[in-house]
Amino acid sequence: MQIQARNDFAADTVTTHAMLTDPAFLTAVCVASGDLAYRVDGVPERTAVERRLESPSAVRGLLGDTLTLLQDIRWNPAGPDGGRTGRLELTVQGMPARAELAIDLRPGGRGTQVDFTGEFTIKVPLVGRSLEGKAVPALTAGFDVQQQVGDDWLAGRRGQN
Repeated sequence: MQIQARNDFAADTVTTHAMLTDPAFLTAVCVASGDLAYRVDGVPERTAVERRLESPSAVRGLLGDTLTLLQDIRWNPAGPDGGRTGRLELTVQGMPARAELAIDLRPGGRGTQVDFTGEFTIKVPLVGRSLEGKAVPALTAGFDVQQQVGDDWLAGRRGQN
């Protein structure tokens, strides 16, 4: 199933990328998402997040009460305007579910726009497509949380200057 999402941050590309790869920011996103447990690692070239959360009711019968998401983002070097591209891979531990998204971070909007586009698949015979349809809103809601945490993060940074 196709996924498209956009974040629009009020900061330049260098500041936005630094935020998106900061372990403290990644932790704040996990906390705001209500994750039960998490581990984060971030450097400018790559971030990795392991998150345990309550299973959506649509997959609770398959996975139990909780599920573990593994998120890996690899960033390409910055261009002349500070923009970057990257790749986000998201898997669900113990389930044949995978999202592979291209990331395009570039000047635009309020300062920097970050577009996520790609595919999410659940390879379970007969019910995979149905499960994808139920899971995609939860995945895209994660980008909304990232937007809100990012807005708060950047507002706090401006207040420190």
